[in-house]
Formats: sequence, structure tokens, C-alpha cells
Amino acid sequence: MGSAGPGLTARIKHEGKNWDIIEYCHRMGLGAAHSNLPADLNPEGIAKIRRQLNQYDMRATMLVRTPRTDADLPRYEASIKALSEMDGRVECAHDPFSGRRYEQFKSAEEFHRFDADCKAAVRRAEPILRKYKMPLAIENHKGWRSDELAAWVRSTGSEYIGVCLDLVNNVSLIETPQQTIDTLFPYTIFVSFKDIGVDFYEDGILLSEVAFGEGHLDLAGIVSRMQKKNPRMLFQLEMLTRDPLKVPVFTDQYWRVYDERSPAPARDLALLVQWIRQHPPRKPLPRTSGLTTEAQLALEDKLNQQCIDYARANLPTLA
Repeated sequence: MGSAGPGLTARIKHEGKNWDIIEYCHRMGLGAAHSNLPADLNPEGIAKIRRQLNQYDMRATMLVRTPRTDADLPRYEASIKALSEMDGRVECAHDPFSGRRYEQFKSAEEFHRFDADCKAAVRRAEPILRKYKMPLAIENHKGWRSDELAAWVRSTGSEYIGVCLDLVNNVSLIETPQQTIDTLFPYTIFVSFKDIGVDFYEDGILLSEVAFGEGHLDLAGIVSRMQKKNPRMLFQLEMLTRDPLKVPVFTDQYWRVYDERSPAPARDLALLVQWIRQHPPRKPLPRTSGLTTEAQLALEDKLNQQCIDYARANLPTLA
């Protein structure tokens, strides 16, 4: 399975025209990959992915856009059918659905319309997922607070609908990482695995992925808890290398996307501010401004390797 273990996979930012994420993960000694099907669903490209996964004894999660309209259903079914024919190597389809709620929408009503469309897409997809016995993992991708996402998954009543649990994204929606993990744990299919560095700036919070062990998450404890739920749980390394994300929680615009139907309790903001004060950055947050493209890629490769080395040394249950 590779020396980094069967449970560790990667989601790499710098995909180019000829980038092959499965080959990259194999070279890094990982046991799985997060990938896409060919854009045109050509049989040769699909067969290549199946061949690679079998040759390297790897698993995968696959990004597949859920059908937003009935016209999308034939392509969606063809995609899910292809995933189901990967000799059991594909764990789930994955869809993040949203961007950053506080940037993507200008009002709560605009968000609610989007929310209704996304829920309709999942209802449209569920019979296909059930037909091919392929789970869908909805990511908490800075769109829904964890209680909202958990309620959405429960409302489907489907064993094939669950969550890709990003450990830190919901800090941007005024939740501590532990609050997010506790709420979404029962529905988790796989984990977007990262460590976190946080700080303040004039308008709000700075949020960064940092190398494993340089942040404030109990990574070993999270692995242990998740593997008690599912011994084959995948942990997807997501070491995004960029300037810190600015989350403007101290501005009026940020709060316009919440209302009585989707409240953001003030108590949660107080708890998050307290948590950030208690967990200042261990070192300056990573930045890429001013670096050439080549230097940015080199830094990302370095940080990915640092995370993998940490996992090998400190997360033996992944080995």
C-alpha cells in the first residue's frame, strides 16, 4: 500500500495540463488519491485510472458534480457507473457544492435559494447513487455550518449520503474545529485532513493550513476516533500552500448571509475568539506572495513531504 499507509491520500493544488495526481500520490508513497474522471468520460481515460489504482493497490475518492438539473442526469449516471466499475477501488463520489458563503452570497435569501438548489440536486442524485451503491460525500466547504449540513444529510434518509469532513473549514463559519468534528463525525465518509494556524487581522480572522504538528489539532486523537468508526477511513492530506485566508467576521457584509432560518449564534463567535486567543500561531503563518510559480510549487511539495513524514512518525495507525 505504500510506506505512508493505506489511509493517507492527498489533494494537491497545483494540477497542470499533464498533471497525474494518482502517479504523484504513488511516488509519495500514499495509499490513495483524490482525482477526477476525464472531462469527456472517454473509456480509455477511465480504463487508465482503473489500471493505475489496481497496479498500485490504491484507493480513491472522485470529484463528481452532482446533477443540478434533470438534463445533467445522463452524464451523472455515466460518471457514477464508471466509479462503480473501478474494482471496488473508489470509496465515494465527492462534491464540495459551495464556495465561501460570506463571499459567494450577498444576503441570507440568496444563500437559501442556493441551499434549496443543492438539496434538490442531492435528491436527484440519490436514486443513481443507490442503484450503483456509491456513497456521496458532501464537503463542509465553507458553505454550511456543521449543524446545517448534519440536518441536510439526515433529511435525505439515505445510507449513501454523508460528509467529507474538513477539519478546519468551519472556522470561517465561526465554529471551533472541535465543534465541527463533533457535529459531523456521525456522518463522515472521509476526512479532509490538515492542521491549522489561526490569528487575527483588522477585519477578522486569518486561517491557514500548516504542516502537520505545527498547528493545534490533536491529529493522532482524530485518527483514532475516526478509525473506531471505520477502520478503512481515508484521511486526505490537504496542505494548501497560499497566503492566509481572510475571514472578515468583524464586518457588516459577513453577517448578511445569516438570518433566523440560519442563525450564527453570538456565543459561538465568543467561543471561537477565545479559542484563537488560546492557540496563537506557533510560527508565522505560511505565505506565497512574492514567490515565483516555481518557488510556490517547491514550497508546496516541501510542506506535503513534511506532513507525510510527520504522519509516518507520529500517526502509526496510518502505517
